[in-house]
Amino acid sequence: MSEPTLVRALTPVRGFWIGVVLTVLGLVTVRLLYSTLYGPLNLGWLSSDLVQFAGVLFQGVVLPLGMALMVASLAVRALADTSVVTRSDRHEDPEDTPTWPLRLTARTALVLGLVFAAIGVIFQMNVSTWTQTIQGDSTFLRDFVVYFGGPLSDLVLPLGVLLIAGAWILRTIEERQEAGAPARGGDQAR
Repeated sequence: MSEPTLVRALTPVRGFWIGVVLTVLGLVTVRLLYSTLYGPLNLGWLSSDLVQFAGVLFQGVVLPLGMALMVASLAVRALADTSVVTRSDRHEDPEDTPTWPLRLTARTALVLGLVFAAIGVIFQMNVSTWTQTIQGDSTFLRDFVVYFGGPLSDLVLPLGVLLIAGAWILRTIEERQEAGAPARGGDQAR
């Protein structure tokens, strides 16, 4: 049986960039949806089924899926051969050796995950207080907190948690490669 075309076409690079697009789409949609409906329109719109469905879809599905694809692309790249891109059409330009997603070691992913998780916890606990405290200021710090504080609090903590889990997967792959075992599993018998 042949693999579905989508599975073969989803390289670590494409998976990473699809994840970036879905993450940005999820963040922007949720933030724009609630900020536009909260101010000028009737507050009854916030409790409508369509708005709740869009909020759940983008915040509960699109945003986590995007972050999971970004982190999973790190592990998939570690599993893939050095040539992760196959050439399917002779008229199609081959992609260069991908530079994204970066090749991370398990230790680097763990440290980044812990740092992101700590920053995310701080953001989640304090972003509303910071917004109220600097409300009258007209500085860059106020603009940063008002415009980027909410999206960062939605993004940084879950991304840190996913990187910590991804570090475990990367460590398992590294141990296999150090032991000389095939990195791709039991596919050699096929």
